[in-house]
Amino acid sequence: MHAYMRINILGAAASLALLVGCSGVGTMPNSPTAAPAGRVSSGMARVMTLRHFASFYSCPATGRLVYISDYNNNLINVYAGKLERQAPCGRLTAKVQSPWGLFVKPSTHDLYVANDGAQDILVFHRGQTQSYNTYTDPTQQDPVGVTVAPDGTVIASNLIQINFNENGSISTWIGGPNGGTFVGNFATANGGYAQYVTALRNGVIYFDDLLGQTNITLFFRLSCPAGACGAQTQIAGASLNGPGGLAADDAGDVLASNPIGFAETFEMPNPTPSTFPIAGSPLAMAIDEFSNHWYVTNAVNNDAEEYYYPSGKLVGTVPGTAGDALEGIAVDP
Repeated sequence: MHAYMRINILGAAASLALLVGCSGVGTMPNSPTAAPAGRVSSGMARVMTLRHFASFYSCPATGRLVYISDYNNNLINVYAGKLERQAPCGRLTAKVQSPWGLFVKPSTHDLYVANDGAQDILVFHRGQTQSYNTYTDPTQQDPVGVTVAPDGTVIASNLIQINFNENGSISTWIGGPNGGTFVGNFATANGGYAQYVTALRNGVIYFDDLLGQTNITLFFRLSCPAGACGAQTQIAGASLNGPGGLAADDAGDVLASNPIGFAETFEMPNPTPSTFPIAGSPLAMAIDEFSNHWYVTNAVNNDAEEYYYPSGKLVGTVPGTAGDALEGIAVDP
């Protein structure tokens, strides 16, 4: 079982409480049941002991790949085909430091990594073990989620600024070589800690946002044309019982993992989702290009799982290892 801890950071004005993940999941204050572990942001002292792993790659050039980030071990495992308890066919470790959220851009098959430990976004070509591009916010943020909007804007959701002068935020870049062009950093409207982020095909951006000192996670909507983000609008009545991964399907619905044990589909702005149950505590999530396979990392089960969507029938799993922290998941194609 994963256990929960909270770290209090005393600043000039007030104390800041952030979720700190250890090796499993337990019950948070004000939560009726288990919720997933957050991780220590890189602006804080790291408390876990990390092992070294070398990169390797023998995955097929075509066909489905599933990427799973392991925060504690500084690596991303790559699996081919369905999740059927197989060993990874690839592993990415070069420049990977406490990876959190993952995203695959369908048109290029590139993998984007919210590289929390190094405060940047890494980009890998499919089949390569070295990243070819890096996006960095000069305001020094802790990125935990990443997506690419239809207009090519790279968008990161940030847990906190590393000097603690700002809580959660959104960072944007015009995509391009050599780190693209940084556009701006936009603080969360409610001062919450931004978690996962997704972009719809119409360019609308959604992110979930953890309120300080609670496990309440709210949804916000905004638009960021060419990286210039406008006003953030909270989706009234829509929330999760802790931070959960986000994605968008072909119909324009917002999909989310609810860590108390549900996969949820929101036809925004309707705050009442359709659901199917997931045993344990789902964290990150992804959906495939054809919107019929749903993937999650599961903190209680210490594995990654694949389900048919929308039926919720389990396809298969791959196990984690002792001491890991499976934070992000992405699928190509």
